Amino acid sequence: MRDVVTPRPRPPSPSSNLDLPLAALRGFGGRRSAAWSELGVVTLGDLLRWPPRRHLRFDPPTAIVDLREGVTATVRATLERKQAGGRRGIVATRLLVADPTGALSCVLFGPRWLAKSFARSEELLLRGTVLRRGATLELKVRGWLHQEALAPANEANGPTFEPHYLLPELIAPRFHRRALRAALERCREELSQPLPAHAAALAGTQRSLLEVFGALHFPRADGECAFARRILALDEAIALQLRLRARRHERPARLGGAIEAASRWLEEYVAACPHRLTGDQQRALADLVGDYQRPTTMARLLSGDVGSGKTWVALFPLIVAARSGRQGALLAPTELLARQHHATLLDLASRLQLPPPELVVAGVGPKNVSASPIVTSLVVGTHRLFSARQRFVDLAAVVVDEQHKFGALQRARLLGKGGAPDLLLVSATPIPRTLAQTLFGHLDPSLLRERPFPNRDVASELLIGDARRTLGARLRAEVVRGGKVFVVCPAIGSGEVKHPRAGTRGRAAAEKVAPWVARELAVAGIAAEWVALLHGRLDSEAKQARLTAFASGPLRVLVATVVIEVGIDVPDATMVVVLDADRFGLAQLHQIRGRVGRRGHPATCLLVSAEPAPESIARLEAFAAHDDGFKLAELDLAQRGPGELLGSRQHGVLGGLYPEALLDPELLDRARAAVAAGVRNSLFGKPFGSAAVATSEAIW
Repeated sequence: MRDVVTPRPRPPSPSSNLDLPLAALRGFGGRRSAAWSELGVVTLGDLLRWPPRRHLRFDPPTAIVDLREGVTATVRATLERKQAGGRRGIVATRLLVADPTGALSCVLFGPRWLAKSFARSEELLLRGTVLRRGATLELKVRGWLHQEALAPANEANGPTFEPHYLLPELIAPRFHRRALRAALERCREELSQPLPAHAAALAGTQRSLLEVFGALHFPRADGECAFARRILALDEAIALQLRLRARRHERPARLGGAIEAASRWLEEYVAACPHRLTGDQQRALADLVGDYQRPTTMARLLSGDVGSGKTWVALFPLIVAARSGRQGALLAPTELLARQHHATLLDLASRLQLPPPELVVAGVGPKNVSASPIVTSLVVGTHRLFSARQRFVDLAAVVVDEQHKFGALQRARLLGKGGAPDLLLVSATPIPRTLAQTLFGHLDPSLLRERPFPNRDVASELLIGDARRTLGARLRAEVVRGGKVFVVCPAIGSGEVKHPRAGTRGRAAAEKVAPWVARELAVAGIAAEWVALLHGRLDSEAKQARLTAFASGPLRVLVATVVIEVGIDVPDATMVVVLDADRFGLAQLHQIRGRVGRRGHPATCLLVSAEPAPESIARLEAFAAHDDGFKLAELDLAQRGPGELLGSRQHGVLGGLYPEALLDPELLDRARAAVAAGVRNSLFGKPFGSAAVATSEAIW
């Protein structure tokens, strides 16, 4: 009897040409399709959505007879002859082209095979600088377009735009442009439908998706590509808003339900705080109590300016967990910050008659963590907390300080060690409203603007160029009058550095700056023992000893890297000097400035830079003029993008196709309005599904 062979089920046929695999286009074999799939591009629709990074603009062509030496010009001409010089590497390819007014020699540089991409008698658009070579003129080519990319003859007098893309290694730009034109033609019917009302309102006139993609890739006028990007960014923004809405309703139930006693524990907590809480701190703590009175778990973002007292809000979830007979863990990005939080929590636990907290950092605690899970109710630690071997008995609350220093997967690993624990993310860097509503729209926000010591008096001053010569005298004067000084360097020991007053190349290195500071202070008879070095390569004991000696001992100057950027609390520090200040972002500079003036005492921040670019000077001047972290965060976002605010580990969609979906306030407002009006389908007429989920998951 013959075996019965069950036929394999065939994959469902694509419902649209947009869903066809790339192999449906000519030239897309297995290797090219696989190269694109690594970037998430698997269908014709994905290919069309992949935007150009920029366009090279070719101005209306100039007749060859009208060319003049020294000008940058565009020539539209026919190729008559070509020649490649040299044998290997980058060689000069010479082209002889002609138009009805004359002939012109052109030279361009590239690999030897480049000459093979030009065909005799084809029409070319060439852009470059006109140079004189003997008695004739020559065009040094900076960009070119082949015949199939040129505008029709009746538009030859208008500008032409060449798109440039970030492409996989196997995909040549010319092949990619051909594939785009083929995909547009293949999907013409689906793309010819009018845009839905919410997108048409943004366009200002009735358009089709075919026009949008045509303008995105092959614009015919300035501004067309930007218009198309906004339409497609709106689609992505709607997908993100739908995902945020879903996430807000996906919070699991808290083990044991609501915690009604949280309000009573808050009264005890406030009484145990060593200073009076600000109105913002009280409102944020009330937000936490409200979270505990619901049966679902807390998911909250606490954001505040430098010195706004975030720590005294952040510790409360740990106390609630301990009072409930369970465990609470605080995760800090550095050992110095973890030790400082541990000391604060140790004092607080003593006041509340709770067991002392356990510190979990490198070199502290049991070596075989897999054999001895943490049983203490209060825990403070660094990255070791989310180690696969580290276990908890009953983790009920997780507080992540400096949340942007950790990736989403790292936070998830720690959360996974408990049964649906409450989560509080703490951001020491104020987050602009736009980003807060998108990246953290699934979290409930609490904001701290007030400071416990409102009379903050920190003067910021620029020492640029020759003004740096006064730095040594400024340091001596500050130390002689009894002040304490941070000197912050961008590097530990790399880079070529002479001293801060001399011209330097590379970065100011702490290991070379410290001896210079000691020599400068010796002029005033100040002992070298008053200067110490602090950076991440030191062992734990040395770092803690030097920080303690600076905070309450004989040290007067601490030369450090950005290891002191956040959380380091030296109340009587009076000056911070930032070397190579133009290398830092505004948000990071604001954190460094926050190390001084922490109790309302007068302090100074000196920004030192050798020869910053004009835009860097403008940025530093803006920093010196503002002491509002939220204002500086908005400026930093506008100037440098979200990376500085959020950290590279979790940039997710920020490095993706349409960052406008996160950063454009008007688009965000339109996306929220569209979701509120019931929009659930993409521009392609399909419900937002796996693509939107995959995109947003990169953020969490």
